[in-house]
Amino acid sequence: MRKKSLRLSLIDAFLYSLMVGAGETYLPAYSLAIGMGEIFAGFLATLPLVSGAILQLLTPRGLQHVQSHKHWVVALAVLQALTFMPLIYFSATRAPDFWMLFFVLSLYWGSGFAAGPAWNFWMGRLVLVEEGNKFFAKRARVSQIGILIGLIGGGVALHNNVEFGPFTSVFTLLFVFALVCRLISSFILSSQYFDPLWNREVPRLGLRKSWRVFWNSSEKRKFFFYLAPFQAAVFVSSPFITSYMLAQVKMDYGTYMSAIGMMFVGKILSLMVIDRYRGNVSGFRLLVFGAAAITPLPALWVVSSGTAYILALQFVSGLFWAFVEVGLSLIFFKDLKQEEKVPVLTVYNLLNSLAIILGTYLGGKILWVFGEQVQSYYMVFIAGTLSRWAAFVPLYRYIKATQGLHSTPELPSVTEPLLTTTEPEKAS
Repeated sequence: MRKKSLRLSLIDAFLYSLMVGAGETYLPAYSLAIGMGEIFAGFLATLPLVSGAILQLLTPRGLQHVQSHKHWVVALAVLQALTFMPLIYFSATRAPDFWMLFFVLSLYWGSGFAAGPAWNFWMGRLVLVEEGNKFFAKRARVSQIGILIGLIGGGVALHNNVEFGPFTSVFTLLFVFALVCRLISSFILSSQYFDPLWNREVPRLGLRKSWRVFWNSSEKRKFFFYLAPFQAAVFVSSPFITSYMLAQVKMDYGTYMSAIGMMFVGKILSLMVIDRYRGNVSGFRLLVFGAAAITPLPALWVVSSGTAYILALQFVSGLFWAFVEVGLSLIFFKDLKQEEKVPVLTVYNLLNSLAIILGTYLGGKILWVFGEQVQSYYMVFIAGTLSRWAAFVPLYRYIKATQGLHSTPELPSVTEPLLTTTEPEKAS
């Protein structure tokens, strides 16, 4: 039963990733296509994440009423699938206004965020520790391949303006495909094993008690408070990469697809390297290595707007972002007790979202003041690198002091299982 569930989990990961690649990835492009301004398109790429993280504060209370981590995850997966229905309607008929699209995307991200902590708890019980590294590394590779396939399929369809049956809008076709993938994924989730006794292992915590669990763990609290400024710095520039490529560089959808695809190719290669090298290197070392490497990347967008250069930059971005994401996944898996996963991850998602608000506001403010022109984007990219350096230094010093890191991060290896957190895919 357990082995079958693990195989089903790989299928779920692939279907979910197809939805991300063909649907979620092209949401910023859709907002630009329907006439949203470049700044608003950047806000729509991130601010719904914030409201989504606020909605996921209902997770502890929701689990208390549903009384099953499995039922909670499956219900939210179905809800996430259904959020594509209004997008299908709008793409086939008339464009929504900003706030309507904001509401729909908030539901999309909110359901994803709210399912994350319960899913992490579920998989932490389903996967044995001794097999975790191999399984989650395989699941991560399956996920990246699924995203890449969905991304390429969507990009080819948009570039060639593919029409299929009644779908005269390519975005309609993509959103229908994403809906079907997530619905099937939900069914696969419902078929996986879950022992009802596991529900009794974790006390039902409301928001106030969840915050208390988070606050009482001083080490985790301090780490997250050092991490949040770096997350804010990331979002000074990253939400506006799509607007820059499509509106300023004037990329067609085929080239845009290639640029995003190169990032995922880089991630897949990094995951292969991380999985191959074994050792006792912690998730903190992975995080430091990746964070140091991605810090100068935004400023490199100023160097050239050539297609070959952007493709190479996106590839490098994917290489190093994989270290950051896997490092965080290992930290959450190894250093969080089972009873801490739901409350701590719930609070972390909220803090991370507040950081997103700050970072996106700063980047958007620069574009707002200086106008939607190439020079303004260059200012955003340079500000992105400077803010990352300002936030990385105290984060690195804290991790070095508490985890005993050497001055120069070594090439990391992994001995712990890889768990994914609910994070948006990021460009440089």
